Amino acid sequence: MSLPLKYREMILLYYYEELSVQEISDLLKMKANTVKTRLKRGREMLGDTLERGDFDEI
Repeated sequence: MSLPLKYREMILLYYYEELSVQEISDLLKMKANTVKTRLKRGREMLGDTLERGDFDEI
């Protein structure tokens, strides 16, 4: 929950709702490259949190 909303929603839609990048793009009316960028940045933020061991923040 510590991720900013714009990254968190991408992670949730992609991994939990199992939507493709194109489906997310169509749903949120944004470019597919924007979706890809936000997914990448969201993953990086999650990775940083996990590496630090801040499990309470996730």
